[in-house]
Amino acid sequence: MAGLLRASEEGLKIIDMVRRNLGWNKADELWCQAALTSKATLKRFWTQQPIRRETFIHICKAVGVKNWQDIVAREIQEPELLLAAIADIPLDNQNDRTFPLPENLPPVRNWVQRTKEIDTLKTLITPPAPPLTNESPTLAPPLTKGGLGGVPIAISIVGLPGIGKTTLISQLIRQLHTEKTPFTSAAWQFLQSATGKAPPCDRTIDSLLFTLSNGDITAAVNPQNDCGKKTENLLKILREKPCLLVFDRADTLLQAGEAKAAGYFAEDCAEYAWLFKQLLETEHQSKIIFTSRESLAELPSTVTREIQLNGLDRDAAVALLQSFNLTANAEELAEMGDRYSGHPKALQLVAALIRDDTEFQGNVGMFLHQRDWLLIRDIESAIDEMIARLSDGEQTCLSRISVYQTSEYPLSFAGISAQMSEVSKYELKENIILALKRRQLLYYDRHLKSYQLHPLVREKGEHLLSQNPENLRTAHSQAYNYYINIPLKPESEWQDIEDIQPLIRAHYHARQAGNLDAANAIISEVCEYLRQWNCAELVCGNLPLPLLTEARK
Repeated sequence: MAGLLRASEEGLKIIDMVRRNLGWNKADELWCQAALTSKATLKRFWTQQPIRRETFIHICKAVGVKNWQDIVAREIQEPELLLAAIADIPLDNQNDRTFPLPENLPPVRNWVQRTKEIDTLKTLITPPAPPLTNESPTLAPPLTKGGLGGVPIAISIVGLPGIGKTTLISQLIRQLHTEKTPFTSAAWQFLQSATGKAPPCDRTIDSLLFTLSNGDITAAVNPQNDCGKKTENLLKILREKPCLLVFDRADTLLQAGEAKAAGYFAEDCAEYAWLFKQLLETEHQSKIIFTSRESLAELPSTVTREIQLNGLDRDAAVALLQSFNLTANAEELAEMGDRYSGHPKALQLVAALIRDDTEFQGNVGMFLHQRDWLLIRDIESAIDEMIARLSDGEQTCLSRISVYQTSEYPLSFAGISAQMSEVSKYELKENIILALKRRQLLYYDRHLKSYQLHPLVREKGEHLLSQNPENLRTAHSQAYNYYINIPLKPESEWQDIEDIQPLIRAHYHARQAGNLDAANAIISEVCEYLRQWNCAELVCGNLPLPLLTEARK
């Protein structure tokens, strides 16, 4: 029976095991959100009552069970039972759904409310409501052609691995699926194969044609290896009906190992570059979303909006950690979220470690007390993949600037330049820094007016630098020279430690570089002020007490 499915006894055992690993109960709200269903339907699932096939599949995939067929019991045979079941099952707003979910849509686990991001995306990909005032929309510039409602044809979601790009777009599609939108079809293309590279372009187009035509256009009827003809057929569909296309992990198409090439398509991915050019420069009524670990520099900016996805805010990070049932107070959970700058994947991996490791037994306070580092193997491996794509100049720059504590003093271009004196400022700004920004390893905070490194990236940079002690000393020596030459207020105007922060940083780097004479000279200059401000204790990590004592004699 095609319309209804119910779970078998063995199938329920499998589902029960995987949902326990996620820390979900049998009618968990997160499970309902991920499966786009209700608690009542989940209860029917657990009692082996028949539910709609589509909902059954979503329930399985939401907990990571892709082979949902293994969960199914024998089909219902009796027509009377079938009619009764159909009459008894809620429609889950089926009439409001405007397109079927892609079968390969990734599951959404441990979803936390990224309401602002979801709302922004909906605004960009759906037509605006008729204006109630004479005010003009401000979220996106009007376009000369293409797109619905004068907003971008394509959106590129970029960010560090594990920051939640795929999860965000998967949740967006699930929500659009239950709302009245103009889209009649949706397709999800994952651009990373088992080898780590993108699948052949013609295979991707075949998949798109099959999905968007509801199975009418198969690979068998497509012209073999003729991307041009296939693309014409694809554009014809996109013009005839509004579709939503997602290309996940588009960074697999990009060049690696050269700063000037960051963000540009690799030579062996020229067909993809041509395909995207056709999709973005041909007028149609569909929308395209890319997710990528790196900026897609070749996409035309006139029809593309890039959105950098950052970590969760503190409340969302705490809510995510709370879902793991850890032993912690609010302050400890907040500190954990802040340490990782709200990085969702890192928080989930660390929370699972704290929960399952016999050393911690779920105690967050113990973990925070024992660990003064952030990276664990599962997190570091993803960062390593990004580091492996860097040129020598990019890796040198990243490792050297990791010695700066950017939370304590703004990291300016001058600070980066001090570490890269061997290259011209043009080369540094237009190639190396731009490449690191495109690869999401360095970003500029317009509010703080400084460059920033994510804590995970900074720690990885420190590890790279520490592999060569001489390079480490050099980086700290250059940092000392940078800070010691930052102009200060006149000494008569010094009011608190913020007025001498460059000297505090210079002292730290002098010590790390082994230049104790320079460190002692700074201590002698500021010791009396630190005593007046009662700050010696606060900075003892940077100004060790033996040196302070020596300076006071």
